[in-house]
Amino acid sequence: MMKLYYSAGSCSMSCHIALEETGIPYEAIKLDWDKPDANLAQMEKLNPLQVVPILLMEDGKTLTQNTAILEYIADKKPSSHLLAPVGTPERYETAQWLSFIAADLHKSFVPLFAGDSITSTDAARAEVRKWSVDNVNKYLAYVDSNLAGKDYITGKQFTAADCYLFVVTNWCAHVGIKTDGYKNLSSYMTRVYQRPAVQRAMKMEGLLN
Repeated sequence: MMKLYYSAGSCSMSCHIALEETGIPYEAIKLDWDKPDANLAQMEKLNPLQVVPILLMEDGKTLTQNTAILEYIADKKPSSHLLAPVGTPERYETAQWLSFIAADLHKSFVPLFAGDSITSTDAARAEVRKWSVDNVNKYLAYVDSNLAGKDYITGKQFTAADCYLFVVTNWCAHVGIKTDGYKNLSSYMTRVYQRPAVQRAMKMEGLLN
């Protein structure tokens, strides 16, 4: 059975959602950096970078990085349609969005979570925050425009890209970025949130009341 090492609410939740969407048997192992334990020690052995997600595959091999794990999970259960078949335009459209989310949208949040470690002065923190918020909003506007007339980011089909996009966009609430002005994105987030697999993953991570 596969094992997913995750941190509640982090980008690893995208892989958690994907596993729930496919119905593939797995064990979810929660990590808490504030409470070192055997799980954390094992994670550090599996990934020298000490970050999640980490997927321990059935054969004992380790896979890291959201996009790689999401692709692996999707290909383990083609009937889930998280990724279209190899060679189809739909597959590469999803790959395009996965790349955008990982390289652009996800990374744009880093200064907002790590402001204290970037600079020690209040004035500099304010400048970093403004730059970061503007950058995040630029990407949110791009996503919002691409969601016009669609149920999900590539159309009517929920894909691996939606697993990732939902999680990263959900961070806005934690860093004080309002998204209610993005109508397409707001309705999209509600739509994804209501999916049973998303509800299960969030409940398992302790993110539902």
